[in-house]
Amino acid sequence: MSKEEYWIGRGVDYEGVWRSYRDGLGYVDKFVSMRVHLLRIEFDQPPRTMPLFNHEAIYKTLKGYFHDLKQTCFSREEYAMSGPLFLYSIDRGSGIWNLLGELRQLIMLGSTLADEKVMGQKIDNLDKRLMLLRKHFGDAFTPEEYYMFMKAKTPRELDKAVQELLKQRIIRVQISRAPFVGNIESTEKTLVDLKKILDESNDR
Repeated sequence: MSKEEYWIGRGVDYEGVWRSYRDGLGYVDKFVSMRVHLLRIEFDQPPRTMPLFNHEAIYKTLKGYFHDLKQTCFSREEYAMSGPLFLYSIDRGSGIWNLLGELRQLIMLGSTLADEKVMGQKIDNLDKRLMLLRKHFGDAFTPEEYYMFMKAKTPRELDKAVQELLKQRIIRVQISRAPFVGNIESTEKTLVDLKKILDESNDR
């Protein structure tokens, strides 16, 4: 994507954009068949008087990192069965992004962002961390996925992109214990603050 396309919309491949949308309408059916949970990421955003300059960069990095985590940490069969990350809403002025996805993948993505980790980096106090996550989310994931995360060789481009994402100052990362079934208010009541959990795992 060129600078002009990103900032002023010059050179957009209109046909390609809408063709990709039409070709991917099967993902609507995929979403309906999925059991999704709410991932809420709160960024330290500029005031309401300023435009949301970083929307495309944040959104595409989140989508791409979510995909690459699954591809790295899951078996080929698990990856093929899994669903993507869906954008639900952005609460302008608060920096809150609401996204929907399957719990197992959201825990991996959310906990690594909350701890400001990139694939290939060592995760401290892993056993305690897993115990605390299980306390809130049950057996939605396995320790092996975290070991795969730490063994991964992160492409330089992805590593730089995630570091840029973290520079946007993530204040809070939350995941709902309850699945999202159409009522955002009731789902919000079950949100778990991952930063608090990870802070507990670092306590001596």
